[in-house]
Amino acid sequence: MASFRDLCFTSVEFANLAKIDRTQIPVLESQGLLKTVKRKIGSAERKMVTLEDMQGYFREIRSGRHGDQPFGPKNPTHKIQMFYNVKGGTGKSTLTAQYVMKAAMLGLRVLAIDLDGQGHLTVNLDVLDAHERPTVYDVLINDLPLCDAIMNVAPGLDLVPANLGLCNIEIPLNNKARREYRLSEAIQKIADRYDLIVADTNPAASILNGSMLVAAQLVNVVCATNPLSFHGMSLVMATIEEMEREFKHDLDVRIVPNMYDNREVISQEVLGELRSQFPENCTQSVINRSADLNEATKRRTTVWGVNTKGVAAQDISAMTEELLFAPEKGINHG
Repeated sequence: MASFRDLCFTSVEFANLAKIDRTQIPVLESQGLLKTVKRKIGSAERKMVTLEDMQGYFREIRSGRHGDQPFGPKNPTHKIQMFYNVKGGTGKSTLTAQYVMKAAMLGLRVLAIDLDGQGHLTVNLDVLDAHERPTVYDVLINDLPLCDAIMNVAPGLDLVPANLGLCNIEIPLNNKARREYRLSEAIQKIADRYDLIVADTNPAASILNGSMLVAAQLVNVVCATNPLSFHGMSLVMATIEEMEREFKHDLDVRIVPNMYDNREVISQEVLGELRSQFPENCTQSVINRSADLNEATKRRTTVWGVNTKGVAAQDISAMTEELLFAPEKGINHG
């Protein structure tokens, strides 16, 4: 079972991710743009691309030193993002983990921040000793520099983990001066180290989530395509609008439809309502219900470590590109 940091890709898999013809790979190698290694797969030796070599390729392409390329990741439109919903069970932590891993695959320097005491993002990123590590609690309450709470989990991907102690942050944070700005100020001190900073939040209208709303530029609201999740969308959007007014802080908002099943009429109806009521905010990409996502969560790795050709890999790719590089949009107030 390969962890995310140990992933290797075949020439075909790399070509699909880079949106190039696989016959170009020898040319890229000769130009020094791509490194490959030979690995024994079964009884045959195959040319493979490691995670770090894939990241090196994308960083070179993004540098602009090599002319136009079919797929050269730009800098993200929004550097500081958060995945959010006041309702639990929408699949928010799973999508956050897959998003930050795919962004790291594209050669971006990524920091993931777990703001949920359940620590699901932390576990998804294969960190199982979070109870021994500092969290955002230590940063906001005990004045630990944020850089001292950061750990590396894979090439190009760092994490501020979470543990159950984070569940006790609300009362002491409420008593702190400038409580809503402490997280934003901490993030700004390390922001220049990263291309992308992404937080997974707890499912509540909490002070800690409000602090992240002050820090963020883009809010990715994950909405499961079921009636209860859709019903809660009005509260979520109202919470974001109220925060924008109170702190005079404009946010871009995307709504990501998740757990979609085109065999279910109710899923189709909810997706239709999301696109009808929030046309400017609802993403074009939809995350289908998939066993690959569950398997990736079980293995604590990316969906590309499970099935590179699966629907989940296609969905996460589409979502990642849309959330990273989409033009700015605020809330559609209807």
